[in-house]
Amino acid sequence: MSDQAEKWREQWAEKLHTSDDLVRFVNAVGCCTIKELPGYPAFPNQDAVIGKIAPNTPDPWFWKDDLHIERRLYYTRVFGGQPGYVSYSLLPAMIATNGAVADELFFNGELSPEAQQIYQAIEAHGPIPTKDLKRLLTPDAKRSASRVLIDLDRRFLITKTDITGRTRGTYSYIWDIVERWVPETLVEADRLGRKQAEVILRKHMAAFGVPLDSLFYTKVLRWET
Repeated sequence: MSDQAEKWREQWAEKLHTSDDLVRFVNAVGCCTIKELPGYPAFPNQDAVIGKIAPNTPDPWFWKDDLHIERRLYYTRVFGGQPGYVSYSLLPAMIATNGAVADELFFNGELSPEAQQIYQAIEAHGPIPTKDLKRLLTPDAKRSASRVLIDLDRRFLITKTDITGRTRGTYSYIWDIVERWVPETLVEADRLGRKQAEVILRKHMAAFGVPLDSLFYTKVLRWET
């Protein structure tokens, strides 16, 4: 692991005290996970640099909600299912390489009938809370909903757009399709194209100790070979 790959840790150690600090951090590093990414300790993560939280500051647990809802950062589980953030400057490249078109996935049989049902329910009724969404599903789709929602999220097909509350009994996500949430970013991703986006991301990740030919791309980002 090179010193360069760990430079972000030295520069930002204990400097995250507020959600504004997190925005600055992610904008500086481009993307990060919340906790250390297994197998990739040099990859930026929030926990490695968070410091003492200032009095009267909103609970860091809600940063992932508030910053995404405010469209200041994009929250996603694209990192092998691990939660994290992508800056809006890097988001078009991330979508161009990891995103998908729902109809094509369904036509090619790349998503299960349960995933198709969940996506189409969100498309027809979104923004929709998880609880209300599950009422629309068949028993099989309802049982697999938690897993399917993560998979659709990491493919940039759906995203949370709000939360239903901030207490244990009221907290859940409100879902919509990405096409309605950030349409201009999808246009930019299409303009960029997969090939150019791959070059951008490989160069970006190399600065964090991820070799150009690393399995990171197939195992974490799940690019198809």
